[in-house]
Amino acid sequence: MISIDNYANLVTAFSDLLLVSIHVILYEREIYPASLFIAARKYNHPVRQARHPRVCQWIQDAVNACTEELLKCTVDLIAINILSPANKPLERFVFDVSAFPVVAPSDIHSPFVHIPAAAPNDTTSTPTIPDSQDPAAIPHIDIEEQLRAVLTKLSYASVKLGKLPAECTFSVSMELKNDSPAPEGNPPVWIAAEYQGPDKSRRQPSQRGAETNRTIPIRSLSLGAMALETWIEEAAGKQELMHS
Repeated sequence: MISIDNYANLVTAFSDLLLVSIHVILYEREIYPASLFIAARKYNHPVRQARHPRVCQWIQDAVNACTEELLKCTVDLIAINILSPANKPLERFVFDVSAFPVVAPSDIHSPFVHIPAAAPNDTTSTPTIPDSQDPAAIPHIDIEEQLRAVLTKLSYASVKLGKLPAECTFSVSMELKNDSPAPEGNPPVWIAAEYQGPDKSRRQPSQRGAETNRTIPIRSLSLGAMALETWIEEAAGKQELMHS
């Protein structure tokens, strides 16, 4: 049963979507041979899942690292980056979570409170969702349908991207909110990317500063507190990079 009635459950629901989406992207973009994937189902929808233990563990570890930062409310977006054999950015699959609510660590398990537009401001410390749908009233089947649509759109949109060269790789990246502390760990899970500067758009195909040639919208979700935008970006000069 999928629930988004508090922040912890919202992050869990999104992390599950992110995990399955990475498998779908790797299959659709042929990062690994099709024989390394098995048929599975998620949200009552057929998907492909990598079956190599080390690949599955790497993906799970990456999603767990994202989840840890999401629970701190420090993340603006998460991206799956497709890189050429020469480590140049070709495509970026973006999950924009900047509209997720910001919740105090002590309140991540507190139920969201829905405040109608005409209601007075809530003065309690309970996480609130103004001018939005009551999360407790969103049927499980509706949440599942919306998440299923993201996976379906990812598969369809990949057809528009064309075939990639052999031996491409991928990475997972995060962009943090302004003034958010860098993730800590020993050994470090995340590698700091080059600072882009305030005059550059944060919506770029990779943290290496490649410019965007084309953007393909995937899905926009507005399910109570789960306000999510997803899209694909192609790097400028992708064709040249593919043939170089």
